[in-house]
Amino acid sequence: MTIVNILERLSNACGVSGREDEVRGLMKKFLKPYVDEVTEDKLGNVIGVKKGKKNAPKVMLATHMDEIGLLVKTISKRGFLQFAKIGGIDDRVLLAQKVKVYTEKGPLHGIIGSKPPHIQKEEERKKIVTYDQLFIDIGAKNQEEAKKMGVKIGDPISFDIKFARVGKDIVIGKAFDNRIGCAVMIEAMKQLKKTKCTVYAVGTVQEEVGLRGATTAAFGIHPNVGIAIDVTVAGDMPGVKETEAPIKMRKGPAITVADRGLITHPKVL
Repeated sequence: MTIVNILERLSNACGVSGREDEVRGLMKKFLKPYVDEVTEDKLGNVIGVKKGKKNAPKVMLATHMDEIGLLVKTISKRGFLQFAKIGGIDDRVLLAQKVKVYTEKGPLHGIIGSKPPHIQKEEERKKIVTYDQLFIDIGAKNQEEAKKMGVKIGDPISFDIKFARVGKDIVIGKAFDNRIGCAVMIEAMKQLKKTKCTVYAVGTVQEEVGLRGATTAAFGIHPNVGIAIDVTVAGDMPGVKETEAPIKMRKGPAITVADRGLITHPKVL
């Protein structure tokens, strides 16, 4: 499989923070041919190990498997779902999004709705509709029917966006933050034929809610060197100045020098 094929499989899978099961299974499958062993820790991180020389330094590659999403908070008497946000989601992009609600009986299609603008007051139409004013319609007549369909409090909800190619060399899809990183790490392990160091390829969980998986994995592995693979903002689009976001698409990978939580070691640069 090509890296694009792998990205498509990963992007279409559900992996809302804390519910990374489907993505975890794919990561194990895709890493297995290129490492000596694949394990899973108690939090759910996937750890592929390519062994180097005895007592060699440890290099940890880390890329998170989870995605931002939603979670069923309540089921109204009329069968609509109220939800909580998992991770940093901008309320402005929620309205009219198609979603999938993952129940024990299987996924249900739904769409996010709000009070129709036709009956909103003028002051209401001028404001951003916040997530607590929204609901998900799954086609249930009432609360009882919604429960019979398998919905319960705490069920994860992902955005229903299918992977697709745009133009000659661009792809779009769901959860590219950070399934792109997952695909890149798999490709790196594929190309790594021999290594003096022992390399740990780690797919981490719960990054979107506080870097929980990466922290746990790092304490377990105790690496000499750690490299985090993630996405960043590309600035080659309307309304963005180069001084705000100098990264451009089609120009290869970017190395973060510093951000709010990291100062990169000088030797990396």
